Amino acid sequence: MARRTQAQLAETRQAIIASAKQLFSDKGFARTQVAEIAQNAGVGMSAFYGQFEDKSQLFLFILNEVFTELHAAIVKVRQDVNLNAPLESILATQQIYELIFETLNKHAQITLSMFRSGFSAIPGLETWYWHICDSVAAELSQNYQEAEAAGLVEIGSHRDMSDAMVGMVQHLGYRMVLQGSPTPMEAAKMCTRYTIGSLLMSMPRDKLSQVMPLWAAIPV
Repeated sequence: MARRTQAQLAETRQAIIASAKQLFSDKGFARTQVAEIAQNAGVGMSAFYGQFEDKSQLFLFILNEVFTELHAAIVKVRQDVNLNAPLESILATQQIYELIFETLNKHAQITLSMFRSGFSAIPGLETWYWHICDSVAAELSQNYQEAEAAGLVEIGSHRDMSDAMVGMVQHLGYRMVLQGSPTPMEAAKMCTRYTIGSLLMSMPRDKLSQVMPLWAAIPV
C-alpha cells in the first residue's frame, strides 16, 4: 500500500479535529468516544491514533487552539488602545470581555467539559488551565502597571486585582454555559462595570474629575 502524502495526513488531521470539535461541543468530553470521532471524520481508528494519542490529547489541542485564537483577537483590540483616552480604554475593555464570553458560549460544551470534568479526568488539563489563567492575569497585571506608570491609577497590588478579574470571568463563564444566564453580552457588561469601578476607585482625584463626565457616554 502506498504511503500517504503529507498533504493527505494534514487533511486527515483537520478532519479529525473538525469532527472532535463538533462532538465535544454537542456532547462534551466524557460522552464522546474516539470511535465516534473517527467515524464522523470519515477515517479509521488507526488514522486517529496516527495523529493523537487519545481523546484527552485531542481535547487539549482543541482548547489550546480556541484560546490561541481568542488571545490573538484580544491582542488586536489592545494594541491600538490609547491609555490616555479613558473612554477609548473603557470601550476596549468591554469589547475584550465580549470576545471572551462569546468564545466561551460558542464552544459551550467544550467550556463546560473543561470546568466540570475534573482535572484528573483529562491528563494535562490542570497544568494547561492554570497556565492560561496565570498568563491572562500576568497580562492584565502588566496593563495595570502601565496605567499606573502613566499616572492614571494608584494600585496597591497589580496581580491581586488581575487575579480578581480572572476569577470573575471564570465564575460568570461557568454559570453562563451551565444555566444559559447571563448572556455573553450581559456578562461582558457586568465585568466591564466591575473592572471600571475598581479602576475608578484607584484613580487620583485629578484624573477622576476628568473621567467622571465621560461616564454618561459609556454604553454599558
